[in-house]
Amino acid sequence: MARPSLNDLNENDRALLAEEIQRYVTPDIVDIHWNAVLSGAHNDPAMFLSFHRDYISGLENFLSDRGYTQFVPLPAWNPKNPIPEEFNIPDAGPGRLQNLNPDISFSPEFDRENLNAFGTEEELGEALMTRHNLVHARIGGIMNSMRLAPLAPIFWPFHGFIDGIWQDWQDLQ
Repeated sequence: MARPSLNDLNENDRALLAEEIQRYVTPDIVDIHWNAVLSGAHNDPAMFLSFHRDYISGLENFLSDRGYTQFVPLPAWNPKNPIPEEFNIPDAGPGRLQNLNPDISFSPEFDRENLNAFGTEEELGEALMTRHNLVHARIGGIMNSMRLAPLAPIFWPFHGFIDGIWQDWQDLQ
């Protein structure tokens, strides 16, 4: 199922989704990500992809259980677009996202019609991990902390975007 674009949602829906993400992300949810980092999920391309798909599905289940099925599948945020203000960290300080317009294109390499150039899941995962890491660093603030990045609401739609690329690749196999 294709993920809708976060930037195409209206302001009220984006605000509601950001609020629900913040409600979902407890210290235990953050720890799941950190434990995956410690176990190598950010060093193994296939593990990186599968872990984040499972991680996102937890949020999608939470949204469904709360009656917000309009957000399932989770909308995707493409980093060529500005981060919607509703998805910034609301407080000033070191956690605040520093670059709300990272303008990092994943095209044309990751366009659906070019995905067959990646012969294996590992090749795709390796290429996605590199670009993924650049986005985290370019945004800065809390997104640049592997320990705390899930606290940033944009973390979730960004990983929805990554998952959408992987899903497109799988559909072509």
